[in-house]
Amino acid sequence: MNSVKLIIIGGFAGAGKSTVSKRLAREYNYPVYSSDVINDALRPALNKSFHEVSPLAYDVMWHLVRKQLENGVTVIIDTHMCAERTWQTLDAIRNEMPDLTILPIILQCSLDTHRERIEHRGNTDSEHLNLGGDKLEDVLFKYEFIENLHRDDLIRIDANGTPDDVYSAVKATVTK
Repeated sequence: MNSVKLIIIGGFAGAGKSTVSKRLAREYNYPVYSSDVINDALRPALNKSFHEVSPLAYDVMWHLVRKQLENGVTVIIDTHMCAERTWQTLDAIRNEMPDLTILPIILQCSLDTHRERIEHRGNTDSEHLNLGGDKLEDVLFKYEFIENLHRDDLIRIDANGTPDDVYSAVKATVTK
């Protein structure tokens, strides 16, 4: 992987975004930016809730990502990609940096798989942020957004398999 890339790993909660992002980062020594991690850092500093801080967390994330890209560093973003604003930002970056390779990858699995993974991580990791404190039923619009998203640049990866299978599929896409 010689050229600078913006690799966005997206999908609904429980798809495996963080797992894949961290593994890619370890293997290729690329920085990972996560809207959730930035949100986690900002909430106590600003003494605000997850939902109050979310817009600011995204602004900070995109600012940091742009700076890394301008410095010639390939970057991985771990975020849900379930908002039109994300796609508008990607399109703006594409226009600003036409030589940049942008790989918007959605990890997609069945709603049952999402539910099982969310419940499992909620039971095994009490510190893990689950759906911003919302119930699954309250954020299904994000799942529907992904399901109904049609873009020529979108890369969909079947995330119903094992973490190793999902990682292999993403890695094959990223290293083309």
